[in-house]
Amino acid sequence: MSRPELHFTPVHNWMNDPNGFIYYNGEYHLFYQYFPYDIKWGTMHWGHKTSKNLIHWKDEGVALYPSKDFDRNGCFSGSAIEVDGKMYIYYTAIIYSKLNPQNIHVSGDGLIASQAMIISEDGYTFDPDTKKVIIPTFSKDDLLGHISNTRDPKVWKETDQYYMVVGSQYEASEKMHGEVLIYTSKDAIDWHYSNRLIDESIDSNMWECPDMFEVDGQRILIMSPENIVNDGENYPSHATWSIVNFNNETCEASIVQKPQFLDYGLDLYAPQTTIDKDGNRIVIAWLRMPKCGEDGDWIGLYTFPRVLYMKDNHLCFKVHPNVDKLFKHKVKDFSLSPRKISCTMNLDSYLNIGGFEITFKDNCICTNREKVFTQAAKLFNDESQVGKRFKTPRINGECHIDIYVDKQVIEIYVNDGKYVLSNIVYDLKEELNYQNINDLKLYAIK
Repeated sequence: MSRPELHFTPVHNWMNDPNGFIYYNGEYHLFYQYFPYDIKWGTMHWGHKTSKNLIHWKDEGVALYPSKDFDRNGCFSGSAIEVDGKMYIYYTAIIYSKLNPQNIHVSGDGLIASQAMIISEDGYTFDPDTKKVIIPTFSKDDLLGHISNTRDPKVWKETDQYYMVVGSQYEASEKMHGEVLIYTSKDAIDWHYSNRLIDESIDSNMWECPDMFEVDGQRILIMSPENIVNDGENYPSHATWSIVNFNNETCEASIVQKPQFLDYGLDLYAPQTTIDKDGNRIVIAWLRMPKCGEDGDWIGLYTFPRVLYMKDNHLCFKVHPNVDKLFKHKVKDFSLSPRKISCTMNLDSYLNIGGFEITFKDNCICTNREKVFTQAAKLFNDESQVGKRFKTPRINGECHIDIYVDKQVIEIYVNDGKYVLSNIVYDLKEELNYQNINDLKLYAIK
């Protein structure tokens, strides 16, 4: 089986978090955490692709790579904005506090993190000599932030000021808690600490990849809290969204709603948003893969770009119209070429897509990928626990689903995206079986 046709994948080797997602000078730029030498995680670089339509991506090679003393062991995740026609990129610069003598690409004993930036004149060329540290490493005695686990700066402009949120952790009552540090700047270069967002009711020791923005007048925080699931079956760390209160003058912030998963397939992590050319807030995220793609030497895959919108005080997601409009040809046959399946599920409905099972039980959409998944799973060079069965929260009333199948990935949108459930699969069969389902329709892209 070849790689997915429509989903974003690396040309070769390892890919994880999306970075620097931006519509700039008439093109979408998407950078990504990249190790160009192996299908395992290692010294982080930034890969780079561009697109006119969020579907077809041109590989632009490596944009950032370790070159300074302060980032000599990796350029971790970050973001990009446009300032006076230039692209400003922010990232976490990494030093290993001790090298692993058996593998210099893996930390031997923790990290030393600072926040850095680089300015590109055109979004294609990145002069490593212009890198600079904008938030230095915290000391072990600092009450604010953490020497190792402070990372993933996300920057935006609001009125006449720039804001930055950075994920971090702190210790209280002999326990580590996640936090978001908030910085402000007048010129997007000189940054000053303004406030922090904490909530000890969230049982997580580190908040990664924070992103704060407005959708339909509602302030939203998405992030990836580490170790919030401890069921012994699924990945422990997951992407969430919450409604927050935020005062853009004082930078006081508070979470006013319990975090919810962005995606109930529990493969999704490290989402990042931007504004598309039509003014929509869109998000893309990493779908974690426990082994390489079926056709060779690559690992890592991104979701379809999704449009965010609020409905009944709930964050919802739709496949970006540039992608959805491709599926305009109604067909009768199922194929592993990209397909969209639309139907209405009834209680005890059953749908089998090449061994991937979808059911509607106890008012929840449930999936089972046991027959189309791997038994041995690794992530970040370690053995990983990866789930096989998933379900959405309870759904009241009718349940309509739109399913997008693209070889190694299946994305399910429930009731216009109130919930989404996406799963990585392997060895999917070219067959479709179902029962007790209404109005089933199949669409192809050509």
